[in-house]
Amino acid sequence: MQELSLHIDDHFTTLYVGRNLIAKLAEFRNRKLILLVDEQVQKLHGQKLKGLNQIIIPSGEKQKSLLFVEEVMRKLVDFEADRTSFLVGIGGGLVTDVAGFIAATFMRGIDFGFISSTLLGQVDASIGGKNGVNLDGYKNMIGVIRQPTFVWCDLDLINTLDQQELVSGYAEVIKYGAIKDRDLFEYIETNNELVLNRDPEVLETIVTKSASIKIGIVESDVMERGERKLLNFGHTLGHAIEKLTGILHGEAIAVGMVLAARLSVNLGYFEKSESLRLEQMIRSAGLPVAKDLDSELLFETLLKDKKRLGEKIDFILLKSLGEAFIHQMELKTLRTAINDLY
Repeated sequence: MQELSLHIDDHFTTLYVGRNLIAKLAEFRNRKLILLVDEQVQKLHGQKLKGLNQIIIPSGEKQKSLLFVEEVMRKLVDFEADRTSFLVGIGGGLVTDVAGFIAATFMRGIDFGFISSTLLGQVDASIGGKNGVNLDGYKNMIGVIRQPTFVWCDLDLINTLDQQELVSGYAEVIKYGAIKDRDLFEYIETNNELVLNRDPEVLETIVTKSASIKIGIVESDVMERGERKLLNFGHTLGHAIEKLTGILHGEAIAVGMVLAARLSVNLGYFEKSESLRLEQMIRSAGLPVAKDLDSELLFETLLKDKKRLGEKIDFILLKSLGEAFIHQMELKTLRTAINDLY
């Protein structure tokens, strides 16, 4: 088992990467523990949660809304939850986002932790304290930044993950290699088949390395005023693609990364050979590298991105594999660039 920690001001979040971590819930039985559990996790691993107060979270992005948050809060009232209660979100990014948002706002804030069940959640969504819900289909428009007490990345839960979901999460691992760690990028190039076949040692390595990268970035810029924006590589276009197509988050981010890399080449910052190498890695992972979309519609959807600053937007580009930077672009320039990409 690997142990990491995230330190923000006077708050520490402990992060474990290992197997059967869900069993550690026994340590919290003396707390007023309430679990928010993804329905698939409950179906597959419910035996390990017997006897604990549970609220089941149905699958589907429509649950990531203020309306659903109200439903869950009413159930917390039914459980007689109070400020001493401890909320644990068990599932993927949707569950941890909702659980973290509820914990930050219910009774003005209660303690919480996450047991992450997906690769996407373990390397990205559960780490860093950004928790929120969507608004009219636009991603994470309403939210908070508040750190959990713990994040447990239980590799046993990944073993029961649908292959498409595993591959979707893999996109975020590729992102970390592209923006911050060339060694990680080369590691997954070499061990791609082992990742896809869920080799336990390789999974532990990529989850630990990815989590460590995100922790370092979050600790240096918790409020996303500088370096943390690098984590948005592929996401500015990816979120718009996700809304327009309905494909999985990681699949949309993969296409977004390909487009951002090509834009980096077009603007003279990134070598074409490096862009093709990234594209090949994404393709080898089983992720899409393109989506047939109307460029104007893509641009209009992108205008709702929360990273927009008036007539400008912070766009993440690459200088090399392992080195990204923030490039503030005029929206009219980006519009032309998107048209050129399509």
